[in-house]
Amino acid sequence: MESINNQVQSVRQFLAIPQLAIPSYQRPYRWGSKNISDLFTDLSTHQDKSAYRLGSVVFHQHTDSEQGEMLDIVDGQQRTLTLMLTVKALIEVLDNENRSGKEKSIRFQRQDLREQLQVLRGPIDAFMQRQRFPSRDSEFNLRRNYLELRRLVARPEFDEQQIDFLLNRCQVVCFVLQDISEAFQFFDSQNARRRDLAPHD
Repeated sequence: MESINNQVQSVRQFLAIPQLAIPSYQRPYRWGSKNISDLFTDLSTHQDKSAYRLGSVVFHQHTDSEQGEMLDIVDGQQRTLTLMLTVKALIEVLDNENRSGKEKSIRFQRQDLREQLQVLRGPIDAFMQRQRFPSRDSEFNLRRNYLELRRLVARPEFDEQQIDFLLNRCQVVCFVLQDISEAFQFFDSQNARRRDLAPHD
């Protein structure tokens, strides 16, 4: 696996990483409609920038006896899952358009964006198939947010410029640690400098 430690990754690069995993010790997925609204407000507000940082993701890299090398997300689960759901919703919009049989795409006239979404289909589908969420709260919130995100990305104002901005100019900074205790210490040090975390953070 090519090292992504201390690397800035676009959302497209980040979601294409095949080893992403949510470990069983993680808290439930709790983002709600306000978090999604804030994310889309950010996309709209900052889309004229050459790049926009969505924050950092901390990984614990380890080897799983069944699946091989994995990158467990220690910090950044809420953002990662929401970004995955957003791109999955965009892929569904693209699929629906393709099924409509129209000669020319209305939403996706840029071939590069169509291709980028198609490339992300495999890693996102593979993640969703192998990932287990023991919390019913997580399952409920994932379903609810996916429906909300499908509605948001289907709006005409969420155009190709915003899709391109999300995929290629929104970024995360990746930190990969080999030792689980070091990963938790890094997470604590990152969050100690900010506001107190709510339970769902």
